[in-house]
Amino acid sequence: MGSITGISRRLRQRQAIALMDGLREAIEQWRSDLVPHLVTRHHKILGSQQHANTLADVVTGRLDNQLSHAEAGAALAEAARSLASVKAPPTTWFVWENLSRAIGCFSASLEFTRGAFDLITSLTIRSDAERGRLFLAHLYHGDIERAGHAWHTSSPTTETAGFWTDAGHLLWLLTGGESGRADHTPHDAFAEDIAGREVLVWGPAPVREVPTVSKGGYVARVIAPGVTGFDSADALGGRCDIAYASSRVTKALIADGSAEVLDQFQWVSFRTDSWKSLDIAHGRTAHHHKRLLPSPWDKTNVIPLAVWDLLHVKDVSVRVGATTFFASAQAYTTEETRLKDEATGKTDERGSTGLRFERCLSLSHHNLSAHHQLMALLMKAGAVTFDQAGTEVLQMSLTDYMAEIDALYGVEAV
Repeated sequence: MGSITGISRRLRQRQAIALMDGLREAIEQWRSDLVPHLVTRHHKILGSQQHANTLADVVTGRLDNQLSHAEAGAALAEAARSLASVKAPPTTWFVWENLSRAIGCFSASLEFTRGAFDLITSLTIRSDAERGRLFLAHLYHGDIERAGHAWHTSSPTTETAGFWTDAGHLLWLLTGGESGRADHTPHDAFAEDIAGREVLVWGPAPVREVPTVSKGGYVARVIAPGVTGFDSADALGGRCDIAYASSRVTKALIADGSAEVLDQFQWVSFRTDSWKSLDIAHGRTAHHHKRLLPSPWDKTNVIPLAVWDLLHVKDVSVRVGATTFFASAQAYTTEETRLKDEATGKTDERGSTGLRFERCLSLSHHNLSAHHQLMALLMKAGAVTFDQAGTEVLQMSLTDYMAEIDALYGVEAV
């Protein structure tokens, strides 16, 4: 029975990804004419044909400027209220969450987020994978005690062992070692170098305060297309000891054979082991938190990835500055705006090249609400500290945070 359940779950996930990829492509191309066929073809993954029709109306309405942001949000909230009546599985709720964000309805998407977690906590557990999903539902509800109970009653399998290792380390961090189990990096060269140091993880946003680096401390920053080095006139004098490479810059470095640009850094951390083809002595594969995100299609943001990776080193102190998790009018300084591609050129300080829904689509890939909650939990537990701007964002309720994202990106379809 468990095997059949697993197969049906994976099939639903494949169908969900096919639908989301198709709708994202239609949104990117402003092809509202493609939407009705796509949602009808995959109507079961949306709950029912009626729900599919609602989604088609909302997406085409946004693309054709026939629906305001407020009207679209209201229609999505109504769809969320009726979704429970068709006994939709959690995958369906997460699809609606993702697609709501793709068209800039971030606040409305929380109706589906909450619906998914409420449903998961009400279901009978039939497999260890489902228990892992229950752990995440409790975690993102902020119920660490119940998340801990799920961890302590887990029965790891080949499929779930990696997840429970990550879950155990997170619990250990959130409870000060009272629950879970630490999963520290073995004594390799990186861990031996970082242990005992304070590491300042520095983001790309403008700052109000002057950063300081402790004696013997390191600075970690994100390198991305168009940003593979830092201006000596910036807030940190261009300093970067540990570079965290985004997936796009990794691909570019491999394609161009330009690994020498990485020589300026003490360490370069990558999300996967694809860097090994670059033949660099100071490269490494970072710990990533993808398994701790609610949906299999959620992508990791690099600043949270750097925090999670560094917290796997014993006796390290992690501070974070110059990041507002996109909840500010200027997400990037002028010096750190990204290169989208050679033809399009650099993005603006919100990360956009001016195309409608460009940032909404990008932000829908990276589960903003989950990253906000995960970093807020780690901050509250004292596992990591943030500067004033980051602290203010992480102290916001999830409702207020997503309303801010709506105001900055969603309403104007950035």
